[in-house]
Amino acid sequence: MKARPTIILAVVAALVVVLAVVAAVVSANRERPTLDPSTPEGVVQLFITALFDDDVEAAVTYLDPALGCSDPQQEIYLGDASRVAVLKTETTGDTARVELRIEEGSGFGGSYSHDESFALHREGDTWLISEEVWPLYGCKDE
Repeated sequence: MKARPTIILAVVAALVVVLAVVAAVVSANRERPTLDPSTPEGVVQLFITALFDDDVEAAVTYLDPALGCSDPQQEIYLGDASRVAVLKTETTGDTARVELRIEEGSGFGGSYSHDESFALHREGDTWLISEEVWPLYGCKDE
C-alpha cells in the first residue's frame, strides 16, 4: 500500500513539469504586439527591437542627434530570452516618458528583471528618445 502514494506523487510531479514546459513554449512563441510607431511607446519598441536585431545603426535613428550617439562603440548585450513590457506612458504636450520592465534570462533560476525609463520629445510628427537610455550609456561621439 505504500507504493500507491509514491506513484500518485510521481504522476502529479510529472504533470507539473509537462505543464511548465508547455507554458514556456507557448510564452516563447507568442507574437509581440506591434505598437503605433507614431507614439512614444511605439518609438521605444522600434528602438528596442532594432537592438535585439543587432541593428545599432537603425536603433540610433530613434535617438535625438543632440545625444551624440550616431556611432556607439560600446558592446551591447541583450539576452536571447528577454521580454519587454510597457508599464506606463505619460505624455505632456511634446514630451513623454515611457517606463518599461525588462526581464532577462531563462526563467529557470537565472532570470532577473529591471525597470527602465525613456524620456522622449516630439519633433514635428516624430518622437525621439531625448536622454541616454538602457543599454546605450555614455555613447558620445568622439
